[in-house]
Amino acid sequence: MKVLVATGSKYGSTREVGEAIGAELTQRGFDVDVAEAADVKGVHFYDAFVIGSAVYGGLWRRDASALVSDNAEELRRRDVWLFSVGMSSVKTPGQQATEAKELASLVNAREYRLFDGALDYDRLNMGEKAIIRALNPPKGDFRDFAAIRDWAGSVATELRTVAAL
Repeated sequence: MKVLVATGSKYGSTREVGEAIGAELTQRGFDVDVAEAADVKGVHFYDAFVIGSAVYGGLWRRDASALVSDNAEELRRRDVWLFSVGMSSVKTPGQQATEAKELASLVNAREYRLFDGALDYDRLNMGEKAIIRALNPPKGDFRDFAAIRDWAGSVATELRTVAAL
């Protein structure tokens, strides 16, 4: 079974999560391509998808959301899992959880998962730093790669079940 793991990542944190998911799926015997969402030229080559994005202000990166929305009709006929990487402990008043839930509904995703991300203040641009100063979130790497690999393992288990049908 051919699986695409695609990510929308600005600073690399989400890309590294996608790489960990891809490695776990590969270790479990799947033929996996890991790619940046912006580099995906078509979805018709794949049997299943794990698509994720960094989340900023409740929104996915444009390249990842476009990959899902532009290919929604074809993705609805495949097995799809979506994930977000962000600072779930930081929410602004009135902020929606994320557009990812809408995208998950659009493609009938089997599951949507939110993982904590990493915040490296020194890599941010001036505008981002101003927002971060106002929100004052914890800084550092909060990604739980054991939980990420466990989730990828559950995706692999579901893929095996689907493939056996």
